[in-house]
Amino acid sequence: MRNIHEYIFCAFVFFSAGAPAQVNPNFNVSLRMDYSSAEGMITMCEGQRHNAREVAMLPGNQIAAATSLVLARTDQPFEHFIGELELLRDNFHSANDVYGLEQTRASLPKVQALLAMMKKHNIDRKVVATIESFFPRSARITTTIPVYVVAMGHENAAAFVRRVHWINKSPVFVGEGEGDPVIVLNLVRMVQYMPTPEIQLIESLSTLAHESFHAVFSVYKGTSPAWTSQPRSQSAARALAGLVQNEGIAYYISMQQQGYLESPPHEWFRQTANAISSLNDVMTEMSVPGLSYERANELLLNANLSGSVEKNYGATAGVRMAYEIDRRLGRAALTETIERGVDVFFEKYQEVSRRYDDVPKITDAVVSGIK
Repeated sequence: MRNIHEYIFCAFVFFSAGAPAQVNPNFNVSLRMDYSSAEGMITMCEGQRHNAREVAMLPGNQIAAATSLVLARTDQPFEHFIGELELLRDNFHSANDVYGLEQTRASLPKVQALLAMMKKHNIDRKVVATIESFFPRSARITTTIPVYVVAMGHENAAAFVRRVHWINKSPVFVGEGEGDPVIVLNLVRMVQYMPTPEIQLIESLSTLAHESFHAVFSVYKGTSPAWTSQPRSQSAARALAGLVQNEGIAYYISMQQQGYLESPPHEWFRQTANAISSLNDVMTEMSVPGLSYERANELLLNANLSGSVEKNYGATAGVRMAYEIDRRLGRAALTETIERGVDVFFEKYQEVSRRYDDVPKITDAVVSGIK
């Protein structure tokens, strides 16, 4: 965990400064903040609302519940979620808290305070201005992205992006290029470790910037010739490489938002170097003929959904790669990887690793394997 004085300084900067001015007039991105799911959960826990099904049907809660089951690697009908909400409402405890509702109960006053802070400050404009600087000036992006703020969810996800197609007010989850990207932000995870609403708000800002990059990148890839010309069917290795780039840049933006880039601790460099070593090993395994779908899927899930920096080897390797490209080659080089694709991201990093002995190496087999 970062030194508390660093967070206090970041909070001071955040509340003192206005949103940065927009530079690219073609970058017409906005976030539509929807607090209804968190509000519904709070009022139910306080006894002001009794219909658990009604609370379950709020859009953000539906998406958070379905995603919790994915992260827990299990399957349950929607009625199971309603039943768990009824236990929460009636002050009973769940035998298997797959939706993270016990933490909702324990964190309720802090969640209420943070929710009030978020409504007071226009964090959406600050987030959009931050991610704009990473996209090409030539990018023409016009989109409004829903942000569902919730107060529940699996412990391994503070926030996430999913592509959704709504049918009869229920989400159907679809793949890249289908439906619309939506962001879900879980306030329970924001208050879990940070001591004050001001510092929790900085963490929320950082997390929302991370997820907003994912959502805008998804929209950009749907219109960019360099991305749309690629085959929709991908090998497991290429899917992993795409995750490494996407998560890596998103986490790098989070670090920038937190003021964490000037002097990352020695432990961060050790963890990220280990993650790149793990990435080399996994890419080697993925190149073995006959790799089963189940094993490939497990490796992809572990790359970003294992619950810790050490275990999330793909995301952790990616943030080191983005850091080194930006620091050693410049922002234009990192932006070029967004514009031209995942191959360029890996090629740029390999270029850096060959120039500098202190940069962890990726193997030639990794770079050739994703092609």
